Amino acid sequence: MSDDYDILIKNGTIVDGTGSPAYKGAVAIKDERIVAMGKVEGGLTKGAETVIDAEGKVVTPGFIDVHNHGDMTILYYPQADGYLRQGITTFVGGNCGSSPAPFEDEVSLGMGLYDLYYDLSPDMYYPTSLVDRDAFNEKHKEMFGWEVSWRTMGDFMKEVEGKGLSPNYVPILGHHPIRHVVMSHDSKRHATPEEVEEMKVHVRQAMEDGCKGISVGRDYEPSYWAGFDELVALASVVSEYGGVYTCHSLRTGLRKARRPGEFPPVKVEGLKEALNVGREAKISVQISHLGTLHDVSPMGDKDLSVSAAKATLKLVDDAIADGVSVGFDLIPNVRGFGTSSNNWLVSSLLPWLKLTGSREQLAKALRMKEFREEIKKTIWSGKYYGLNPNISPTWAQGKRIMESKEEGFVDKTVAQVAEETGVDPLDALMDVIMTDPDAKTGSMGRQSPTKYLFYQHPSSMIGVDTYAIDTSYVTKNPAWSRPSENSFGGFAAYFRDVVREGKILNVEEAVKKVTSTSAEKFGLKDRGVLKAGAYADIVVMDLETVAPRATPLNPCLYPEGIEHVFVNGGQVVKDSEHTGARPGKVLRRE
Repeated sequence: MSDDYDILIKNGTIVDGTGSPAYKGAVAIKDERIVAMGKVEGGLTKGAETVIDAEGKVVTPGFIDVHNHGDMTILYYPQADGYLRQGITTFVGGNCGSSPAPFEDEVSLGMGLYDLYYDLSPDMYYPTSLVDRDAFNEKHKEMFGWEVSWRTMGDFMKEVEGKGLSPNYVPILGHHPIRHVVMSHDSKRHATPEEVEEMKVHVRQAMEDGCKGISVGRDYEPSYWAGFDELVALASVVSEYGGVYTCHSLRTGLRKARRPGEFPPVKVEGLKEALNVGREAKISVQISHLGTLHDVSPMGDKDLSVSAAKATLKLVDDAIADGVSVGFDLIPNVRGFGTSSNNWLVSSLLPWLKLTGSREQLAKALRMKEFREEIKKTIWSGKYYGLNPNISPTWAQGKRIMESKEEGFVDKTVAQVAEETGVDPLDALMDVIMTDPDAKTGSMGRQSPTKYLFYQHPSSMIGVDTYAIDTSYVTKNPAWSRPSENSFGGFAAYFRDVVREGKILNVEEAVKKVTSTSAEKFGLKDRGVLKAGAYADIVVMDLETVAPRATPLNPCLYPEGIEHVFVNGGQVVKDSEHTGARPGKVLRRE
């Protein structure tokens, strides 16, 4: 029959994304959309070209990742295996102030292009933020066979569509490139009123091009140097278009040199700033990877930790009471990070690893007393943010050795090795590296009770904070980083930890946070729900087995329990394997 369905998913437990009770039923797809829904007793009578028996499985809307950095990497990994195979059908890019445009004669497109930037402009401590477009393109063509031609977000969206993609992509404008275009290398200051007016022109163009909002990364250059008035002015332009202000709030301070006696900002003030931008600009606010923003001492006191978490969430609730639409995202990985992963203990001394060129050469160099003393002097000076005891006095307690040829080190922290050998923690670190330059670290932690409070808040959503990537990715330059565990199993960890094992949320609540709540926040019409007329972004999941397979020592493994995934009616995952289909779209502002 001409009106038969293309795909029928039958006998599944339907969790429609609205928070309504689950029911046994079926979903029918024709072309890009869901055309019919039915409970078991009603049935769907027409035939279908493809029938999937979802008996014992949960059928949900596709997961929407609200905090992601897949913008650039989707051009190199258009299938985005890491996303689709954990059920992500739509990702919101452009977060933490970074987006692939606008740029003019200098570019900063570092997300996923670490090796290219390192080859062009090697650094010891901190990567270069801007490079000449022609030099970039010469190297880029050598590595990938094509050049970066776009200058605006609109042109970039067309580039993505031209190459094709498996998931849907929601474009967000980053604050960093706006400041780069207007201020170039003179951005370590507040912008003048004239410069802010010029920035507003670029913001308006990006919104006209179809961006859904603007993001800032207040712990990173050049957003770090912006004044409150600048943030409000740019957010006000975005507000005219009904956009969202997404904010990595100021909590660590600039992640560069921190000298002794230089203190980080009061973390909670960064959240207050973001919420006040919402109040002043009358704009919807999304807080990136929110967590407890009040310091607790002594650490580990459960009652104090819970009180500090509740005090943080009260600020969100107060802003909501003032009429600000506020949401926030959480990183589901128990280690709380995204982007990339590195297990080599030697990467703790990354600047000197780059200098010596290999793990073995650094281990040999550490036999030189003068070299060790120079390293320690630099570390204590605060020059290297990555290892700074002045601001992270318990750093050695977080470095657990999980793999080493020296059995006496295994399952011990650097702090424990220091105590057992009677040396300073920095010397203990160097001793372990000198003995075994291939030693690896990791953490086997689980979700904390305070994080569960954030999951339970009605405004919480999920973002894995990583790239569109597959398991083959590894940087060829030190420290030979790979994608993080979130890249492949963040959403699987969420459902395992929060629903099946932790029982913090029921399945209806958990699904709503990653579907309709997220779709509503970013204005994604007919997404995030299972209903007739909605786009057929769908996940078929085994809730009894869903779990990440990635481990601290092997993060590059796809999860279990995500069996079938559809994007715009096209099947991109079948029996937990990517089909190669690219039915994704750029979801522009409507």
